[in-house]
Amino acid sequence: MALCSLNRDLLRTTFCGYSLPEVKDIYLANFSEVTTALTAYTDTVNEACTEITAITLASGATFYHIEPAKDSVEFTDELVVEDNGNKYRTHTLTFNVSGQYDSCMRDALDALSLGRYFAVVVTADGQWLALGRLTGLEAETATLSGGGDTNGIAVTLSANVTESAMPLSAEAIADVKGE
Repeated sequence: MALCSLNRDLLRTTFCGYSLPEVKDIYLANFSEVTTALTAYTDTVNEACTEITAITLASGATFYHIEPAKDSVEFTDELVVEDNGNKYRTHTLTFNVSGQYDSCMRDALDALSLGRYFAVVVTADGQWLALGRLTGLEAETATLSGGGDTNGIAVTLSANVTESAMPLSAEAIADVKGE
């Protein structure tokens, strides 16, 4: 459920500290294998805040861990306003994968190019955020290149969605890790 009214103060004195939203890890699950991703309001010092509390995968399914090339990841959660006033968000995840391009990497490139994914990004400051929970992210571009600064595979996954990026609870993080 979307909140249409601000329900708390956003002060610099309340949010004083370091912030490093750089993505260090990515977890992808095949969207068709995510059976539920439950959300709930949690009480954080008498404030109701929404997060994913549990993720259930189909039998035998798993989240796949991707360690992206250093400084290659970017994610956005962008508000889009149409001329007629409709509002939605676009989730975008861009990353590079390094490593030798062989028959197995070829299969991974095809899977990333053709599949649809529930994505979880882990930031350097310890935040776990879900992208594409309701619709799944699909490839916008998937490129294999060599001979320059962009060696390897570069992938951009995106989707139009009706919710902002969703933080994960400790229980949902355990689900992603398979614990």
